Amino acid sequence: MLTRKHALTCNDALPYLFGFHWHRPIQARANSPMVCSGCCSVFRRDDLMAFGGFPERTIVEDMDYTWSQQIAGRRAVYVSNAVALAADPEDLTYLRKQVWRWMAGFCQNVRLHLGRLVVHKPLLAVWVLLALLEILTAPLWWATPFVLAATTDQPPALAFAWWAGAELLLTMPPLIYAARRRKLPLPGVLLNIPCVYATKAVNLVYAWKALVVELLLVPLHLSRGLTVYEKGRADTASVRAALAGG
Repeated sequence: MLTRKHALTCNDALPYLFGFHWHRPIQARANSPMVCSGCCSVFRRDDLMAFGGFPERTIVEDMDYTWSQQIAGRRAVYVSNAVALAADPEDLTYLRKQVWRWMAGFCQNVRLHLGRLVVHKPLLAVWVLLALLEILTAPLWWATPFVLAATTDQPPALAFAWWAGAELLLTMPPLIYAARRRKLPLPGVLLNIPCVYATKAVNLVYAWKALVVELLLVPLHLSRGLTVYEKGRADTASVRAALAGG
């Protein structure tokens, strides 16, 4: 959650709540999870070794392996009661590194797998295409109150109020459910909603960068794309101690 020390990056908690108690359960019911995160998943060792281990052809090997195995006819299962403690970025530098790796890796997997997903795993292809559509339309959605104010007689404050109301209508029900499921104080969760938009802005910038670089420049041989793994947190003694429970 939001803290004074890490006012930007600690807002990952709300997207996690939204994703793990809204997106993931829907994907699981459709038997098409988007990704089995390498840090909090269990894989069949024989299948993994037969595949050659985690692939290195993209910068996010867990998504690559998840999609490859589902294309091959295997099943991924989401366990909603499992708990994994995440070590999130502590400042903007490492947040940018993490988000850029995630977004670039997602687009690398789109470039590598989308055609086969459409044929062999169409529901997973639907989630992927919806994610791409969300990236493409997000700037339009964010600009909606300004467009309304400029093209109608509505005052800017009223246009923003309509936009914010629609945002809350779409966002709050899953967050309320997730907060109750995880036994988190609801007021604290809801008070953090405005702060999430700082993280959303960073995500949007790097999502569009990934679209341009990985889905346009790389196929045109004008860029190599992201090829170097960039960590989302500093490898310091304090971080190592925290991860070790110290």
